[in-house]
Amino acid sequence: MWAYLDSAGAPLGFVCRFDKKAGKQFRPLVLFEPAGGGAAKWRWESWPAPRPLYGQDRLAARPRAGVVLCEGEKAADAAGKLLVDHVCIASPNGAKSAAKADWSPLEERDVTIWPDADSPGGAYAQEAAGLAVAAGARSVSIIAPPATAGEGWDAADALDEGWTKEMALGLVDAAARLETAFGERAKSAEGGKSRRRRSQRDDLMALAQFCALWRGPDYETFASIDVGGHQESWPIRSQAFKRWLSLRAYESCGLAPGAQAIEDTVRVLEARASSEGKEQAPWRRVGGRDGKLYVDLCDAAWRAVEIASDGWRVLEKHDLPFIRSPRMRPLCEPEAGYSIDELRHFGNLAGEDDFVIVVAWLIAALRERGPYPILILNGEQGSGKSSFCRLLRSLIDPSSPAIQGPPKDEQNLIVTAQNGHLIAFDNLSHIDATLSDGLCRLSTGSGFAVRALHTDKDENIFDGARPIVINGIPALAERADLNDRSIIARLSSIPEESRRPEDEIERDWEIARPRVLGALYDALSAALRRIGSVRLPRSSRMADFEKWLAAAEPGLGWEPGAFSEAYERGRRDSADAAFESDVIAVAIDDFIRREDLKFWSGTATQLLGLLAGITSESIRQMRIWPKTAQGLGNCLERCIPLLRTKGIMVERRHSGVRTITIARSG
Repeated sequence: MWAYLDSAGAPLGFVCRFDKKAGKQFRPLVLFEPAGGGAAKWRWESWPAPRPLYGQDRLAARPRAGVVLCEGEKAADAAGKLLVDHVCIASPNGAKSAAKADWSPLEERDVTIWPDADSPGGAYAQEAAGLAVAAGARSVSIIAPPATAGEGWDAADALDEGWTKEMALGLVDAAARLETAFGERAKSAEGGKSRRRRSQRDDLMALAQFCALWRGPDYETFASIDVGGHQESWPIRSQAFKRWLSLRAYESCGLAPGAQAIEDTVRVLEARASSEGKEQAPWRRVGGRDGKLYVDLCDAAWRAVEIASDGWRVLEKHDLPFIRSPRMRPLCEPEAGYSIDELRHFGNLAGEDDFVIVVAWLIAALRERGPYPILILNGEQGSGKSSFCRLLRSLIDPSSPAIQGPPKDEQNLIVTAQNGHLIAFDNLSHIDATLSDGLCRLSTGSGFAVRALHTDKDENIFDGARPIVINGIPALAERADLNDRSIIARLSSIPEESRRPEDEIERDWEIARPRVLGALYDALSAALRRIGSVRLPRSSRMADFEKWLAAAEPGLGWEPGAFSEAYERGRRDSADAAFESDVIAVAIDDFIRREDLKFWSGTATQLLGLLAGITSESIRQMRIWPKTAQGLGNCLERCIPLLRTKGIMVERRHSGVRTITIARSG
């Protein structure tokens, strides 16, 4: 039990500790004066506002002594035994209610804050420092715990460990010192003359010293801050971080900083983070570390899901480098013990292979790194392609908007990739060469760099991979390189008698979504457990994707090889579709078959003339038909993989004369 006394030494109340099975509990016993007069009564009630400081009587008795502020009464008493030349105090209810205390007794005092060595302790020190200087403290310093301190270490632990007075005094002397009162006129030590008011920029920099500054590999800068008992990480240049600075300034000292003061502070913090901060890659929605996967739930408490080889769990607190963009939305909390088959009821998929392909894409999209396959949803009008895209996005990376039209240029594609984990393009009728190349690079991982706006030489850089889903009525993967990176699922048309209102589907999906998500995390856990022992009989361009799904099959309840068989059938079908859409590949195949040739050799000019002779006028007038020998050579480079699937080998040689050889196997 700890007694709270007023400046004259009269009792104000007591704080009593009760040890229970559920943990320790503190309750105040407060002396209340009846409103209508009469004798004061003791009650088990909360402190009246403003709450008194613990050690207020000692502050009044020793007006010139330095003050040490601890997070709790026990720590304050222990600090008082180590620091006999100081007045050691605490605020009632510690980190939970610092703002409710009466800090006026700290006016013109030198205050050192000794917080607990944990995240809530850091947040308490930050808040208490602002409150102390706003109350007129002459100076404020914050003790940094020693490197050997354990979680929650405080003055009571130091006393139990046998610390001497000299050791404790050294800790106080080494404390990081803030300048005096935020936005207040401070009195000088001599004569009580007022000195010049501190700038808003200096006040903001003092608040920002509690941020952990760091940078990404491309020198983008970030700040990690304690908010409400959890850690948040934001780009220093972001509006979210600027709003936090403004709010902290107002809460701590009633300061409403101007735009220029915030901009000056941000520039300095960016420089410090870039030159002094540690380097680590920021995570958007998913990340990986030490053989585990992490998924940001993107809720207000900044919780995350940890997926390990032995299962998964929701982390209430963490220090993971997750960052967010304004378009990201919360992901539901997963539920364990359900099957992935619940997903079947929400997509009108044409067959079993299509369901396997969609689930495989979801498993791959939850990985922290690529390469990622591009999921193409094909189906006629009225098959629910857009709705199914939104539904799939809600399992991986909920966002606003959930789906969007294709970007106008590469710069817009980069911006889309930088602001989320998943890219979803809706209702495409055609993919041109520029977009196709961009999607291919994003699928397998590559770098993009474009000139930053309003600069001459600075670049906007993106280096990485993103999972992609697109939908449309026609076959979209016509180009061979895009086709090689894509997996295609087909949706059947929904009969009118089977259609359901959107609100009913959304209601049922909100029930099923956490169950489906839990089933996906079970599969990811199985993949982490088995990935080291999986061996593929052959490796395609997307070999990492195939290996990951082969490892995840037991977690989905699938038979071994179920995915590989469906994937191979899908590859053959999509290769046939890509072949049929390539006019040069079809023409060469037709030429070989008509002439019943097993081998042909000649120049590009000769081949172009032969192909033109067997091709209709309408095809030769198409824009994609090559008009020159060089154009034919460029087309051949793209269609050689497609011809190889038909047993036709094409080789270009240069031995004095550039020649093309075509051979049919068998």
